[in-house]
Amino acid sequence: MADKNTYNLNGKTSEQVRLAYITFMGDKDATTKQIKDAENSNYAKIGTRGIVSDIVGKLYSKDSIFDVRTSEKVQNISEELSSMIEDSANNPKEQKDLKNVRSYINKYKDFLNYCERLTEMTKREQPYCFAEDADKPFINEEKFLKMVSLLYRKKNIILEGAPGVGKTFLARKIAYQLIGEVRDENIEMIQFHQSYSYEDFIQGIRPSENGGFELRNGIFYNLCQKARHSDGPFVLIIDEINRGNLSKIFGEMMMLIETDKRSEKYAVKLTYSEEGDKFYIPANVYIIGCMNTADRSLAIVDYALRRRFAFCQIQPEFNEVFQEFLSDKIGKQNAEKIITRLRRVNEIIQTTPQLGKGLEIGHSYFCHTDAIPNFEEWWTELCEYELFPYLREICFDDEELCLELCNILR
Repeated sequence: MADKNTYNLNGKTSEQVRLAYITFMGDKDATTKQIKDAENSNYAKIGTRGIVSDIVGKLYSKDSIFDVRTSEKVQNISEELSSMIEDSANNPKEQKDLKNVRSYINKYKDFLNYCERLTEMTKREQPYCFAEDADKPFINEEKFLKMVSLLYRKKNIILEGAPGVGKTFLARKIAYQLIGEVRDENIEMIQFHQSYSYEDFIQGIRPSENGGFELRNGIFYNLCQKARHSDGPFVLIIDEINRGNLSKIFGEMMMLIETDKRSEKYAVKLTYSEEGDKFYIPANVYIIGCMNTADRSLAIVDYALRRRFAFCQIQPEFNEVFQEFLSDKIGKQNAEKIITRLRRVNEIIQTTPQLGKGLEIGHSYFCHTDAIPNFEEWWTELCEYELFPYLREICFDDEELCLELCNILR
């Protein structure tokens, strides 16, 4: 897909607009041949149609249809053609020709609508800076920027930590910082699970609407294709990355995701690809995995995959920034009370041999504190229905320790 600047028509000549229109018609992961075919199509030749030039000149005093840059004005041209079609009812050949011209004009209107939507979307994009983000994670700026630097260098990182430390939230902020702006169109997010497969991730044979089967590309394949034809970083966020069968899901990608294999030189033939087709991961694609360290049922991450990622430990952040956030919601005294209890509980979890850092209580449990009418009632419910069940799970073979931790929180 072409870079979005291709479709920014501001200040462009009529010839540049014509070329952008041709690209639009051959876009959607088009090959060079398809774009050439688009250039030779009747749609791309509307600028040379005498009838179109006459209408453009009459309505807008312009020399070319490609000097008309709004969909509303093109709609007026289409309506003018509709009137001419009605007037030519007695001449079927002329009427057919006018209908074809109108369809070409309507296609140009679709192009302008696309350009307008893309321009509006670009206007809404905001430069991103961690230091200026009012809704930033609670980790300090130095640690955050270190993760961004690791992602830029290694191209693949995994955020690992206990439930509730904000891994997924942090991943999107890291992506924004890497991209340099809040541009969600450059970010894809998926969640691995036991049924997730290579066919979902890369490419596979899937049922078609007509009852047969077709080759369908997966989410990572499409992201790479999009990145290949665009500038700037593209980021894939994989939530619960260790819940899937990683070797099975990644397949040939196990080699291609390596930092030094991100070029066409290392392109490989995919399992389902046609003869001669090869695939590679472009250098502007980055992967952020999020891994829960608390679930005992999850197998250890494949060592081959582990070597290809940098691992970042994400810890509960009951620091001054979090305390200030919580104080604004429930009052300074209540916030201090909660943080003191949680620090004590996490200290015991961290130093208990059968538990450890990966099982601490995360700060995300306490971030949804809007509209709390009664602090004591909110805290009792949070403990009873969220924190205590978690503590019973991690202390399943030590009832005495579980009771001790629950009593600290009460």
